[in-house]
Amino acid sequence: MRGLFLLISMFLSSHVLAFSSYDLMSVSHEEIDQYLIAGSDDTGTPRNLQGLWWMDGNPLADEVVSFSSARIEAIEEAGNVIGYKAYIPVYDEGIWSWHDSFSGRSLYRAVEKNQLVYQGIFNTDFSYGDVTPIIKPFGVFPEVEIPQSMLLNFSMSQVSDNEWSRDSVIFGQESSYRFRQIVDGEGNRLPAWDDYLISIEARDVGNALLPVCTRDNGPVLPTSCANF
Repeated sequence: MRGLFLLISMFLSSHVLAFSSYDLMSVSHEEIDQYLIAGSDDTGTPRNLQGLWWMDGNPLADEVVSFSSARIEAIEEAGNVIGYKAYIPVYDEGIWSWHDSFSGRSLYRAVEKNQLVYQGIFNTDFSYGDVTPIIKPFGVFPEVEIPQSMLLNFSMSQVSDNEWSRDSVIFGQESSYRFRQIVDGEGNRLPAWDDYLISIEARDVGNALLPVCTRDNGPVLPTSCANF
């Protein structure tokens, strides 16, 4: 499945306009917390999603995620809040890291050109969420939502204060990996930070690759390059 996804990503990234709203910067994984913006009270990030999260066991060429740019909307029924929607622009600056490799660059460019946004439907205490990918092919066509089904299903379940289970069903094949918090909402490195660096060295994935908006609007997320 990983190979199939990479082939699709390479195809998409080679059949889009050459113009990009983002430059790509290569940095050391040891400095990733200096570049990604950790979710916090200041960014309006729910407590269960604050900090930076390592995608431990993820088979693709992306590594660390922040929920700091998530746009949160309450879901109401009969005047009561029954859950929340969160929209996360995967391709934007400051919230995702990729591998500085052929597969990482190809994957990022495919994500950017299709303006991938993850929509999370969370319960009221942000301990469980269903994840729906939304793409806008080439950035100009209407949005396409990839709905949950028996063949495609993505979710995340909190298993402890510092860990989530990220579960997928893709064409009937189940897989799972973990979001492990490596930096908290106050910017402190946590015990899983060392595991993250050990894993990076063992897998020899090179530097981290980060998109940088070419129309930078300062530290506010999402940047002016994001369109969601």
